[in-house]
Amino acid sequence: MAFEELCYKYPKVAIEKISDDYKIYCEKLPHLDFTVEIFREPKTILPSKRRMSVFKRANVRKPSIRPRNLTEVLLNTQHLEFFREFLRERRAETPLQFLVAIQKISVETNEKIYRSLFENVIKTFFHGKHSPEQMLQCNAPIIKEVSLMHHVSTTTLLTLQGYVMRSLEEKWFKDYQELFPPHPLEKEAEIPIASPKKPSKTAVYLHKSQKRGWLKMISFIRSFCNYRRFMSHPHKRQELEDYLHLEVHSKENFSTAPNTSGRPMPNPSVRSTDHENGDVVLTKRRVFGNRIIIINYAINDFYFFSEMEKFNDLVSSARVLQVNRAYNENDVILMKSKIGIILKLYLHADVPPRLRVNISDAQKDVILTAISDGHLDRSIFHGAIMSVFPIIMYFWKRFCAWKAIRSYLQYMGKKFKDVIISPKPVYKYPPWSGGKLHCDTQPHSLADETHERRTKPRRTSCNTSQRVFAGGWPSY
Repeated sequence: MAFEELCYKYPKVAIEKISDDYKIYCEKLPHLDFTVEIFREPKTILPSKRRMSVFKRANVRKPSIRPRNLTEVLLNTQHLEFFREFLRERRAETPLQFLVAIQKISVETNEKIYRSLFENVIKTFFHGKHSPEQMLQCNAPIIKEVSLMHHVSTTTLLTLQGYVMRSLEEKWFKDYQELFPPHPLEKEAEIPIASPKKPSKTAVYLHKSQKRGWLKMISFIRSFCNYRRFMSHPHKRQELEDYLHLEVHSKENFSTAPNTSGRPMPNPSVRSTDHENGDVVLTKRRVFGNRIIIINYAINDFYFFSEMEKFNDLVSSARVLQVNRAYNENDVILMKSKIGIILKLYLHADVPPRLRVNISDAQKDVILTAISDGHLDRSIFHGAIMSVFPIIMYFWKRFCAWKAIRSYLQYMGKKFKDVIISPKPVYKYPPWSGGKLHCDTQPHSLADETHERRTKPRRTSCNTSQRVFAGGWPSY
């Protein structure tokens, strides 16, 4: 029977016959002595062309905005998840995990959770199966130093975070950024503009307004910096105190504010003088925003602001010590003693008046409540700083103008009397007139008439000097 017919009728027998024939062939085949070597070519990993397959399987939604830098990716939750899947597809997600872990450690306030997270980071990224350089994909020398340290501080990990973030941005951020369409502004930058259009009047006006605003802001910041330098010198600070004593006797002040028009007072936060000490007459003044302040407390406002700044400096120092694990009970005692001094001198004095600065009773109660609750941070005096700061800048501006006028008159060889000359009226009518201007302009006595004649030339010279400095207030 032919082999083809055997396969057709009896396939199993045909397979057995093939096996027997192959066995006979192997027995008769002569043995040859040779070696077989297998060469394996190195496997090259090409950048994957798949962009959305893994993200679709992970149910991660692609953001619509193209990120400008890696910081935007880390601060945006949607970008962060998408970037994590992007790195996971390329098996490079460990540097991102390290950055996220360090961020959690830096914001953690619970001591037990902080230690647990810290030990987990050290164990995972520096004492694992793979080397730290391979885990973090960064070759900075500090990584090897950290792996050999017995005690690693938080500051060291934060420094290392910057190196890892820079390395991650150099290796993967550009590829990640190509997943998104270019920004409309970038497209416009690539297209050359044939003929630039002339800017409209509105655009020119907005540009000039913005420029003027920036100039005013720069001038304001420069003035405040000059104030801080001025207050750092004791003899100059005494000069400012003498000027504030002159402000108490200014003609713009008023001891009481009768409401002749029957309208309510514009500032309900001003304390009444009925409960104050009767031996001292508290003089008040209406400043910008129809706010009424007590001039007798102006000096206290300056020192109160300085003490609040010193307390905020202590809080910042304590925060740095806490990060470096050098914070102890002495720092808490120091901050509490500083708060006690501020309360005793300005907010809750032993003798009336209890409150001796130009803040409202409500703000004082907020400060006392925060202190009683045990808060020791910068938010305690935030409201008081925002209330006292405009008063300080108001008197600082007037002091600079007064000093400039005095220097000018002394340079011209004219005598200068220590009187307060208002460079610009704060209100149109006197506060005691109820909004109506009195028509009685005649002097009430011979002494008043004589005094008016004597002071008239001096007012003229002072007004002339004011026109000289009308371009802007000088600062010292």
